[in-house]
Amino acid sequence: MAMRHGGRRGWGRVAISCIAWTGFGWVGASAQAATLPAVIVKSVPTTKKVAALTFDDGPTRKWTPEILRILNENHVKATFFAVGTEATRFPQYLQEEIKAGMEIGSHGYRHRTLRGLSETTVEQEVSANASTLEAFGAPAPKLYRLPGGKSDVTALRVLGRLGYTVIGWSVDPRDWRHIYSAEHMARLVEQHIQPGGIIIFHDGPNSSQATVDAVASIVPSLKQKGYRLVTVGQLLKDGILPKNRLPIAVHG
Repeated sequence: MAMRHGGRRGWGRVAISCIAWTGFGWVGASAQAATLPAVIVKSVPTTKKVAALTFDDGPTRKWTPEILRILNENHVKATFFAVGTEATRFPQYLQEEIKAGMEIGSHGYRHRTLRGLSETTVEQEVSANASTLEAFGAPAPKLYRLPGGKSDVTALRVLGRLGYTVIGWSVDPRDWRHIYSAEHMARLVEQHIQPGGIIIFHDGPNSSQATVDAVASIVPSLKQKGYRLVTVGQLLKDGILPKNRLPIAVHG
């Protein structure tokens, strides 16, 4: 499920979490990369009218093909944060995403909240999903979305050691709640989108026809407004992010 995204702003329009106070002092630029937690990116500072569409919790037989159809018809690439258990159930739809040139990120093997888990358990959850996605033809994932949006220093350290960037969001229509119409969600996205924004939707078991209809409305509308919809990976390349060596506070 999605988390509230109204965190503090910093570095222009980027919201990032990394390690700051360890109990012994601030970790600075000289710290070894292996000990640094993953960076959390909620948006990317840029003056370009670019934004990223992202989808969590899939793939599923019902919703993933519908989302892919809309994206393909509009010649748009997006990032799908896949869950290992769902990919194992429906590998053909994960492979359709890959064939269509979509970016595949990790959402954990069992969609486990990582906060409060041991390093060993976090690594098992993360590595099991990477192995699963790679087995079905995806490139080794380097983007991770936290189930529930929850983590702690332990989880971020493991993710950092494994080479992940954690991707949050700046626009959340909360489609998983099933209480908003497609029109309401589309209007929310159009009102709150800004250059470098990351939009979160779902193509998993908690999705609905309202999600599909909202995406069908949003994609052409944003393109008409001059936005280029890209993968998260491309968005990171288009923006200017601080390096993973900077001491930035952990939140959550």
